[in-house]
Amino acid sequence: MRQILADREKYGPMLLDLAPQIATFNPVNMDQVVVFMAEVERRLGRLSDERMVLKGEAFAGLWPEGRLETFREAIARRLELEGLLAGMDPSGAAWGGVRGTVRSELQHAVEKFENVSAALETFRRGQDDLERKFRADRIPFDFARVKKVQVGAVGLAKYAMNMVLTSHQGLLDKDTPPEQAAAQIDTLAEPALRFAFRCHQFAGGFDEEANRLFMQLRSLLSL
Repeated sequence: MRQILADREKYGPMLLDLAPQIATFNPVNMDQVVVFMAEVERRLGRLSDERMVLKGEAFAGLWPEGRLETFREAIARRLELEGLLAGMDPSGAAWGGVRGTVRSELQHAVEKFENVSAALETFRRGQDDLERKFRADRIPFDFARVKKVQVGAVGLAKYAMNMVLTSHQGLLDKDTPPEQAAAQIDTLAEPALRFAFRCHQFAGGFDEEANRLFMQLRSLLSL
């Protein structure tokens, strides 16, 4: 308790100066929120126990606890969406490295997609409440990031289809007869097409490259 009292005395002026800044801050985008909150957290990080220090009578009715927590939630939600998008990037650290075979890498892509789609569905179920909360506290959260996550699945579909097509081309380069190469690749092409279609539905469509890859992969099944 002695440290709490010491913090109130030492940091009281700083906190009383910070309180109206948090209450009146009017950002125009989330980048401004991130910069502002980094400084707020830097200052609050000096306290031995933020919650206990701010229970002091000097801060009663002055400390904008609710708005501060909403800022924190907005940043956490932004990081959540960024993490979901990064999780579908095969070249990123979150991917965890390439698996040893096309089949296992394709399965890994499916698992990544399923994790992301489930998490995004949970996010979207609470999106209306978040929009109301952030609007009430004048926080310009970029909900367009939800669509960016969905569109990110197109890149994942292209990655999967390219893997299978490259594998098929590798067989042809070894002078494998086209019919035999297609037969060997069928067990990969079918699940890759199903997966690509799921990504298509999730994203709300394909781009030109993804459409071309889909048609090329589907053509292997007709050989």
